[in-house]
Amino acid sequence: MAALECDKLIQRDITFSDCKETNSDDCNRSYILYIPTIICNEQNNSPTGNRLPTTLPTTLPSVFAIHCFGCSAMTMYTSFAQHANEHNLVLVAPEGIKNSWNARHCCGYALDNQLDDVGFLSHIQSALSNEFTFINPQFTYATGWSNGGFMVMHASELFRGIAPISGFIAGIESELKSGDISGGKPLFIHQGMDDPFVRPTGCCHDPTLPKCCCNIAADTCTDVMDVARNWAVEVNECKNDKTLLNETSYTDTDEGIRCLTSSNCNANTTICTYERSGHFNRPSFDRAFPMANEVVNFFARDACEVNDGRWNSVDKTCSCATEISGPFCLDNVATRDNGSRMPSISQVFVTIIGLIALVLVTYSIKQLSRHAKNRRSDKYAKVPYTDIEIN
Repeated sequence: MAALECDKLIQRDITFSDCKETNSDDCNRSYILYIPTIICNEQNNSPTGNRLPTTLPTTLPSVFAIHCFGCSAMTMYTSFAQHANEHNLVLVAPEGIKNSWNARHCCGYALDNQLDDVGFLSHIQSALSNEFTFINPQFTYATGWSNGGFMVMHASELFRGIAPISGFIAGIESELKSGDISGGKPLFIHQGMDDPFVRPTGCCHDPTLPKCCCNIAADTCTDVMDVARNWAVEVNECKNDKTLLNETSYTDTDEGIRCLTSSNCNANTTICTYERSGHFNRPSFDRAFPMANEVVNFFARDACEVNDGRWNSVDKTCSCATEISGPFCLDNVATRDNGSRMPSISQVFVTIIGLIALVLVTYSIKQLSRHAKNRRSDKYAKVPYTDIEIN
């Protein structure tokens, strides 16, 4: 494999060896990989120069950016690469077969042929984490637009947090419910209230409600606000009362944007509604969607706070406690699958010193015991056998 570089569009092709798709051509997949400059900056004095090392003593979050029906991976790369670099995140932009994704209700060729797109995304996660030590599947996030928005909700069990844009699924996926979501799963959902393609009232078969594009139709329609509320309560265990999604975290009256948050939960749940943005497709997604930076910032903040770091949104930096390190405070303290933490280097050092002290004390006790025994032996050795009365 050719050496990789930072701050470059890296096109990667893969073939599934155990592919089960009906059409063997659908086993050939591709994605765009983008590595932020921070990785190569740590190696400036290395003979490799700007070449990317596979092993580094740091961990960076990854963001999957999933395109719309009829779009390509380049759509998402163009929109998010710069923000990923500024926030020190790895960006992955997968390519859908025939520009589509099988996301339960949407869309096109992938849906019609029931492609295993969740398996495809999972494969990329595993492959990258096996290849690079600075990539960890536990700290993988996902955003998606339209068909991609449906996709990140459909595959939400793969990601630590998601940000669907103009595409949402009403029910909580059974795979997500059956997994460990005790810590919650951040949701940052965006929806145009005048979207003619994915209606804010939901997409369903109800003939009395406006239709969505591309034959998107669930059995029942669920309003996007109810989707956010259900996620807040069922996934993030927010209190289901009048405070639910009642905190205004951002407003722009000129642009008709309003963001509502429930933050006093296991994880942040935020919904942003847009009165005059439609489907974010005019003139293009990268120019129409105004919150790409905020989406990446949302993920970066969450990663920073995993080990109680303090995130600075202005400087885009994470301040760590003394026993942990790394750009996102994810190094030296690794989160196990069961939620416990590995000991830090300082904790290991203290443990080793304690063990050495224990060994020395044990050795001293044994030496004293041996000395006492020898003194007893000397005492009895001075008694002649003839002086011992034997009955």
